[in-house]
Amino acid sequence: MVKTILKIEGMLCGMCESHINAAIRKHFDVKKVKSSHKKGQTVVVSYEKIDLKALKKVIDETGYTLISAEQNEEG
Repeated sequence: MVKTILKIEGMLCGMCESHINAAIRKHFDVKKVKSSHKKGQTVVVSYEKIDLKALKKVIDETGYTLISAEQNEEG
């Protein structure tokens, strides 16, 4: 499993979190995705590494801004 931690600017509420989560699920094969507008963060757990350029494009298309991304293999 790969854990990707994203810092995202522009999330203001629970609907913003849902919008980000849905966009990521639609474009990538993920096991789990959880966003927090309070932390300005989204955590994605996937089976393989996610292409960060493609991920940035998907997030940019939602109207939010990806500030940084960090991927770590787990287990």
